[in-house]
Order: sequence, then structure tokens, then C-alpha cells
Amino acid sequence: MRRALWVVVCASVVLFQLGCRQTCGRRPWCGSCGAPAQQPAIYAPAPQPIVQPAPIQQSGAIQGLPPGALLQPPPGAQIRQPGSAPSISNAPPMPPAESREPPRPESKRDVPPRIQLYAPESLEKETPAPAKKPSVQATLPPIPQFGVARDNLFTGLRPGLDGLDWLRDNRIATVVQLRLPGEDDSSDKKQVEDRGMRYVSLEISPESLTKDKADEFIKLIRDGARKGIFVYDQDGSLAGAMWYLYFRAGEFLDDDVAQLRARQLGLQGNRAGQHREMWLAVRKLLNENSP
Repeated sequence: MRRALWVVVCASVVLFQLGCRQTCGRRPWCGSCGAPAQQPAIYAPAPQPIVQPAPIQQSGAIQGLPPGALLQPPPGAQIRQPGSAPSISNAPPMPPAESREPPRPESKRDVPPRIQLYAPESLEKETPAPAKKPSVQATLPPIPQFGVARDNLFTGLRPGLDGLDWLRDNRIATVVQLRLPGEDDSSDKKQVEDRGMRYVSLEISPESLTKDKADEFIKLIRDGARKGIFVYDQDGSLAGAMWYLYFRAGEFLDDDVAQLRARQLGLQGNRAGQHREMWLAVRKLLNENSP
């Protein structure tokens, strides 16, 4: 019983204490309750006005509009809505602003390398063109049985003084006389050299014709052909046969062609006398020295 009574007393004290704490904030109902403790006041912050974000001003917009003010577009203006595709203006593009910077001098890096071409130089020195020789075929020279063997090679009978003048005027450099042994050549030599031409006398006969004489004649023709050469004799019996010799041994023509060309220059192998004798002597020499 005592234990139960002690439990009841303890519970009553606890309940009394709890009831005192709950009523202290209102009014005291018992003397042991003091004034309630002063609690700190908590105030809510004053509400701030909601500011609408100002619209993005485009180029040319009026500055100084208050926040939240709406810009009314002028009549007929096109307003691009957010998210719409940009429109392409038909107005011509604005020209770029001119640069006011002073021009910079061109540097070697900015300027591409320049290649200057010159006319090609000739490796050989220019030589004046030789004077054109008059065509001997354009005029008839005063020389009996005058003929042309080929370029710069001419033949005929013994020329007179006017014939020698014609040879000089046509720039013939060498005059060759074919003569029999013992025939005088002093007058011919003087007349030719007086006109500034070279005179050569070659003594030939059917009996004295040798290979050395033939080689000498061929060399005279080859050397004289560079500047012009004229060959003559007294009646054509020597010159015609010697031209045949030159065509065979000097230009290596066959017999038929050599005879054909030599006949145009005085060859008469069928003519009796010295013409035939010289013709036979030349053929004999060629046969003896043929390979």
C-alpha cells in the first residue's frame, strides 16, 4: 500500500509541473509561476516589386526608356517573333567603311618576286650577209661556148678582154687555163691578174696526162668552187675531157651521167683528132686507177 501511495504522489507532482509550464505564457494560476521569458521577434522581409525584364533594344532604338516600358512599333513595321527564321533583306549591302590608316609601304614579303625576261642572246656573232652575186645565167657573157658545170663552176673557150671584164664583174675568183705543152700563157696571165683574179696554168696533153695531173685538176675545182672558178682552153678538146674526168673521179658519177654532163661542157669523144685522143687518154687513166 505504501508503495502504491508513493507512486501516486510522484505522479501528481509531475502533472502539476507540466500544467504550470503550459499556463505560464497565458496567465499565472499559481504563485510559483513567474513571468514568461521574452522571445526574440522574427519579422518577414518586405515584399519587393516584381520587375519585368526589359526588352532587348535593337539598333536605332530610343535610349532612356524606363524599365518595364513597352516600345510600340510604328505602323507597317515588321516585328520578328522569337524563334522565327531571320529574314533576308532586299536592301543593298552597306559598303565597307574606308580605312583611315595611312598606306603601308610594300614590303618584300607582300610583293611577289618579279621575273624579267630578256631577248635571248645569240651564241654566234652576227656576221653581215655576203653581197649577192649577180646571176651569170641572167645575162649572156661575151665568152664562146660558155657553160655552167654547177654552182660557181663555169667553163668556155679562151675569153677576150670583154669576157675577162665580165668574169671580174661577176666576182669570179680563179681563172684556170688548160694548155698544151709549150703553149705561151704570159699574155693570159697578165690580163687575168690585172683584173684582180687568180690565174692558174695547167699543162695537159693526151701523152702527158697522169694521175697527179688529174688529182691537181680535181683539187683546183673543189677549192675554186667556194668563190667561183672559170676553166677554159683553146678549142674545147682539153676542157671537155677533163670535165668528164672530174665528174667520174671528183663527184663519183656513173659513166652515163658523167658523159651526159660533160657533153654540155665541150666533150666530143667521137670527133677525130685531139678531142678523141684526149677522151681515150682520160678513159684509160680511169680504168687503170679504178678499184
